[in-house]
Amino acid sequence: MTKVFRPDEIEFWELRPEDEGDPSAVAARRNQTTAVILCGVLGALFDLEQERSGGSNADPPALGTVLVRLTAKALMYLVLAPSSDTMPSHTPLRRAAIDLIGRGFTLWEPHLEVSKVLLGLLDTSSEADRWVPSQRYGLPLTPVADCCRTARHALAAIARARPGVFVTSVAKEIARYNTLATNAQTLNVNLTTHVLTRSKAEILHVVEQLIGLDAALQEMRDLLTDVVDIVLHCVDHNHLKQRPLYEVFPPIQTFNQVSHCTATRRIAVGTKQGSMVMYELRASRVQHIPAHQAPVTALAFNPDGKNLVTYSANENKLSFWQTSTGMFGLGQAVTRCTKSYTTTPVPLVVKWNPLRSPRLVWVSARTVTLLLPDGTETRFNC
Repeated sequence: MTKVFRPDEIEFWELRPEDEGDPSAVAARRNQTTAVILCGVLGALFDLEQERSGGSNADPPALGTVLVRLTAKALMYLVLAPSSDTMPSHTPLRRAAIDLIGRGFTLWEPHLEVSKVLLGLLDTSSEADRWVPSQRYGLPLTPVADCCRTARHALAAIARARPGVFVTSVAKEIARYNTLATNAQTLNVNLTTHVLTRSKAEILHVVEQLIGLDAALQEMRDLLTDVVDIVLHCVDHNHLKQRPLYEVFPPIQTFNQVSHCTATRRIAVGTKQGSMVMYELRASRVQHIPAHQAPVTALAFNPDGKNLVTYSANENKLSFWQTSTGMFGLGQAVTRCTKSYTTTPVPLVVKWNPLRSPRLVWVSARTVTLLLPDGTETRFNC
């Protein structure tokens, strides 16, 4: 048997086959895992109550720094440990660890491998044989369904507590998945069983919740390219051939910095850094185009997709862009600025309120209207 706790790492009792009938070994393992859960309860619940009551961020955690780190690693082990005879997938112990890692994520986060934890929770919440009955009818939950529901709640809690961490971590894993998909045939990898393939609906559900959360909206806007990367991974691209992105995934229309042209199958995204990211869905290609010296407030394709307009409220500038390709639509698209206007400064009250944002509306193939939240309308011709 291995050691129980060391200051620099966490290890669990692993029962060897010859120890399975040893009552002392079984009791030691039970006591250790029970202690981990108790520490998790103290850390996740007591420290959160202390935070709600106005405790200072500089106050040390109730468990002490070392014990917090060890408990975080222990909870992560319980969440991610592969199923075995001594640690089945859907035990009350594992469900308790999943619940506690979600409740106390802000406390455990510095000591976790966040991407692994999120993938583990997504894997649990998207198991193919799960069925979570509606509690309206008083149906009992099976262990599998209970574990699935607990993992869903933990994911939602983590996303609400750290929206930016959730978005950047999932986007990073999706980038790795895309690289793997490019070489799937060479590597002989079956992506249909990959957790990011099976959990698309769950990821979209969490992203939708975050977009609807006022406290997370600005952070989502700052990470808009990551958000779009996640959404494009999760939605069916066949639907995007006929329907715009805001119909396939309605919450995305919250952001005036995203525009989709079904005619050219391009999606443009304006970023906080002032650049414009162009997704070429036909060619599975992405371009980063310098557009403004300040955050892009809004952008929009015209109906035929040949022209695009961008607007930056902080820069007081509106620009028209034209995208051209080679003969017969072959070759890489080249997007260039054709005309720019200096716009009237936006009132500070609008800039301070991210829920009220200017919009761009094309009224003809060559004329766009800039709509400000105070009701002001200005027309520009490309």
